[in-house]
Amino acid sequence: MSSDYERDIAKLLVEKSLELESLKKNPQTHAFKIQTLVGEIEALQAVFENYNLGMNYFRRAKGGRAGLRE
Repeated sequence: MSSDYERDIAKLLVEKSLELESLKKNPQTHAFKIQTLVGEIEALQAVFENYNLGMNYFRRAKGGRAGLRE
């Protein structure tokens, strides 16, 4: 089960990873641009992992999110 948020973050991760691979293949790419993109990828991975860790509690709890609305 995944939310739109998870799918969008995963999509961004794939896009940024592909962009990074293409930049690494180009010998004229500035190192700063590559470092910036690596930082963006690391930040997206952290956001994705933190979201999943937080949501695992609700997904595994008995009754799911039903208890939040009481």
